[in-house]
Amino acid sequence: MKKKVSVLLGLVVLLMLVSVISIKKVKSSAKMRHATQVAAVEKTATSQSEKETEEKSIFDEEQVVTKDIYPKKTMTGEEISEDVLPKGTVVTVKPVPNKEDWVEIDSDPAKGFIEVSYLESRQLHIDERNAKRKNKLSADELTKTLDSEIKKFIAEHGGDLSIYLETVDSKYSYSFYGDEVKRTASSIKLPFITYVMTLADQQKIDLNTKLTYTAGFKIDGTGIIQFEPIGTQYTIEELAELVIRYSDNVAYLMLLNYVGEPAFVQYLHELDPTSPNNRVFSTAKILTKAMKLVNENKDSSENINKLYNWMQDSTFDDGVDVGLPGVDVVHKTGWMPMYTVSNDISLVKDEHTPYYLTIMTVGYDESYSEKSISDLAWLIDEVMLEMDQR
Repeated sequence: MKKKVSVLLGLVVLLMLVSVISIKKVKSSAKMRHATQVAAVEKTATSQSEKETEEKSIFDEEQVVTKDIYPKKTMTGEEISEDVLPKGTVVTVKPVPNKEDWVEIDSDPAKGFIEVSYLESRQLHIDERNAKRKNKLSADELTKTLDSEIKKFIAEHGGDLSIYLETVDSKYSYSFYGDEVKRTASSIKLPFITYVMTLADQQKIDLNTKLTYTAGFKIDGTGIIQFEPIGTQYTIEELAELVIRYSDNVAYLMLLNYVGEPAFVQYLHELDPTSPNNRVFSTAKILTKAMKLVNENKDSSENINKLYNWMQDSTFDDGVDVGLPGVDVVHKTGWMPMYTVSNDISLVKDEHTPYYLTIMTVGYDESYSEKSISDLAWLIDEVMLEMDQR
């Protein structure tokens, strides 16, 4: 009897062991099936992402011009544009029928046609710039590094520079002769239109008021009104847009005559008490205040917001903007070749630490005057990406 009980107990134990082993095998099998399913889903998602990347064409995203080039005006002729499209210009493009190697720059006004081989995805520049971020330099180290790099730049290129930089949160500022008075050129048009739009906010002027283009306002230089018939009428808002988007000299003079030059000079004093008693000279620090005012008021003032958007839709490809294709830039440039002057007032819209940057240069000939701004912007941004933000 005892022998039978022992055998029975042995069989029970054996049955329990077999059950435990079977359960473990089932669980293990289930885990393997789950892991296989997850891997399959991940592989499908990765393949889909890679497929989407591969399928994305140059017409689906912004492109960057890889070298200085003069676009063709038409695809049927050999005439080329008088304006260079600088290396670093961000563009969108559209296809040219039956010409796979060519694209048309999608812009208003039209800029012409270029070969596909001169373009690369802007995302490459954005990724490359973001990869350079380092929480490395303290404020003091940042200032010393900027001083060193700018002095090296001057040693190599010469020139007379005034630079002012300030983060949008006002926690850091940098000045390299930022209080030195220099010619404003067309960069003064930013504080001027800021003044015009402020007057509109205060209901002291009506943007729908029409002004007439007369022979007394005709002047050469930048802009399109000079080519229009004498007697053409424009609203104040239309003139303001032309001043910013086209840097139109005629529009500027028409508006300046309307609001009064003394009143504008007074406004500059209100912007900064150290402002010179004229509109022809200013400092990098004072000009920066105009961009700061626009940025801080663009969401509360419809008129200032228009000005902000006009700057983003400028017809010019130059300055800080082409130096930094990996980040969005809002800016207003100005140059006077006869005085070897080139300036730019900008807002660099970095996603972590946006900053204002105004660069004023004197002494470079026409072949390098504008490019000096983009080269300096790149140099300065490289240092700013190393700011310790912890």
